Amino acid sequence: MPKYLGDLNTRARGLRTHLLPPSELERLARAASLPALQRELSSLGFMRSEEPSTPANLEKSIRHHAARQMRVLDRWCGERRRLALSVLFEDEDRRSIQGIMRGAEEGVASEARMAGLVPTTSLSERVLFTLASQPTPADVVRMLLLWNHPFGPPLVEAASRPHPSLFEIEVALQRAFARRASSRAREGGAQLVEYVGQVIDLMNAWSALLHFAERDPKIVDLTFVEGGQWLTRPVLERLMSVATREEVEKQLAWELRSSALAHVFRPGLDEIAEFESTALRAQIAWQNRSMRIDPSSAAPVIGFVIELRAQVLNLRRIIWGVALRAPDALIQGDMVLA
Repeated sequence: MPKYLGDLNTRARGLRTHLLPPSELERLARAASLPALQRELSSLGFMRSEEPSTPANLEKSIRHHAARQMRVLDRWCGERRRLALSVLFEDEDRRSIQGIMRGAEEGVASEARMAGLVPTTSLSERVLFTLASQPTPADVVRMLLLWNHPFGPPLVEAASRPHPSLFEIEVALQRAFARRASSRAREGGAQLVEYVGQVIDLMNAWSALLHFAERDPKIVDLTFVEGGQWLTRPVLERLMSVATREEVEKQLAWELRSSALAHVFRPGLDEIAEFESTALRAQIAWQNRSMRIDPSSAAPVIGFVIELRAQVLNLRRIIWGVALRAPDALIQGDMVLA
């Protein structure tokens, strides 16, 4: 039987009122300089005005602010509902670990690996930075094992090979999340089950876009993640035989036509950042719709968590856009606005 979420939904709605509305984000994007942006963020409670106005400091303040809000939500869950709603916190952990491992593989600076991450109680800012300082993805896995993080053991096999493959470690991470989330989401109700299915469908959709050109049926066995709502193994096998990327996008749009992700796939969606932003925008819209239809479901809690993620991403884009003196229209065009 799903857990009662009435009081938590009320509190999640209260937390949502503290998220910045689109008009405020657009105003911040028009800041004339980083010091001016820092003053604005300080007045909104995101940071202290006396800190140096560097992009790294501003980004860190945004993460600290998000971490505080996630801790409040975690505390309000209590022991009785924490297991069911751990799905949402572990989704952020999965994204953080994946982003950090990609940064390690590419050899980017530790601070850059933290871009757009949302700290949680299990992966705090300090822990994330320690992970981001590891030289290889395999070293990230070793640290997760050392800290007894639940995503550590499932990654050991892929990370322990003579020449560890980031591709194999990422698939193991996705499957570990899917198994844990699918087994727990039912306690959070139908809306949380549907959200988990969306997340897994997005994993499989991205695999289809990345690998269709290889024309190898074995790719499905290597990449497919069980637990999606719409993209089944036979669907992925059909997608791997499609001739062009445009046709893959059309087929994905058709298969997902009744889902929250119906409008995500369109021609010219080339970059992973654009894909993630478009998907996040669609998921936020779906949760807003669900809140109206069934306000007692988990939709208010899910909506808050993914809108908080969108806020972190939006503010990061504003920070770097202002630092690089990009036109405010260009900055706003890249933002995820509900």
